[in-house]
Amino acid sequence: MTNVSVINSLFSFIESKAQKKYYPYYLGILLMLCSWFFVFPRFVKFDPNYITWQTVILKSNDLTNTLSHLDPISNYSKKVFRLTIPVIMRIAHLTPLAVIVLQCFIGYLIYVFSYKLTNRILNDTISATFLTAGLAFIYFGRAAYFDIDSTWFDAFAYFFLIMALYSRNLFAIFSFSTFAAWTDERAFIALSIVFLFHQLKNNFEQKINLRTLLKIKKESIIVIVAMLFYLGVRMLLSYQYNMHTPSEGANLSVLKKTLPLMSTGIWTFFEGFWLIYLLVILHTFINKNYLLLILFILPMIVFFIISGCVWDITRSGSYLVPMIFILIYYLRDYQSKNDLRQLLLVCFVVSFLYPPTLVMAIGRNIWIGAPSLFQLVIKML
Repeated sequence: MTNVSVINSLFSFIESKAQKKYYPYYLGILLMLCSWFFVFPRFVKFDPNYITWQTVILKSNDLTNTLSHLDPISNYSKKVFRLTIPVIMRIAHLTPLAVIVLQCFIGYLIYVFSYKLTNRILNDTISATFLTAGLAFIYFGRAAYFDIDSTWFDAFAYFFLIMALYSRNLFAIFSFSTFAAWTDERAFIALSIVFLFHQLKNNFEQKINLRTLLKIKKESIIVIVAMLFYLGVRMLLSYQYNMHTPSEGANLSVLKKTLPLMSTGIWTFFEGFWLIYLLVILHTFINKNYLLLILFILPMIVFFIISGCVWDITRSGSYLVPMIFILIYYLRDYQSKNDLRQLLLVCFVVSFLYPPTLVMAIGRNIWIGAPSLFQLVIKML
């Protein structure tokens, strides 16, 4: 059997299975189990008495606490305005353990709605399957199961960003955008990608120009409103309660120390999906659509700089991942369905084969989740 026939058989198998009503949910369970097989969650690291969790609990009990007693260079001192999870804990009376359980469920939902969003864009269950599977093997899709003790809550922010892309209801877009912004400042910056997604969707069949961009869509306006609402409330809290996020460990001076790791760190943002990014950039350049080229490159540059100005390179740059959904929207009108399937299959395979790596300037490269079930099986053999 030739390679072409094997791939076609794989496509046919996925297409037949995807006809089932609950396929996205079965796929999500499968991907979660596969992710756990290769990178098992670090549940043994869970300690509600650890300072990271104690800081979240403190914020939950006192939302306006300035955290000024903490080391300003530490990550947990940066939680002054990261209020989404503390508010959820306060309203729902959740314990740290309950938050971990919820976070794992959120990780599962990231797969489900990434599939649904991709299928809506491409109208192709096969491409949607490969894209979602690829996400499951990069940090973006693993964050929910890795972050047990650090209380970064990236998975929540990623999920809110996905839902802000997926939602059509204006109130839902506003809500998810707001939840994302108050989860992490990097998610607030990533809302610019959500704005771009809603502004550009269904417009790629024509050459994008300033006139197109200036016709602001109502979904895009809602994203701007959510961003302005966040900034307004944040300024009010700063003025009223003297709440400020310390800049130590998160500024341009850090860039000097992170530069040696940036090449590896940048790769871990997208891994195999960089193929899509490079293809789109090349295509827009060849077609002389320079405005669109700038719009695609600018977010990348912004997150390159952001990730270099903090110690945690991979997780910061992974907030760029929602750009993938804009890129496939663009490719939909320029690539055949079969070409997109093969492209996303390659993206998935590369991401699957590349070792799971979290790049940080402190401690250099950190491998996610050891030991994994996969490693245990290899040792047994």
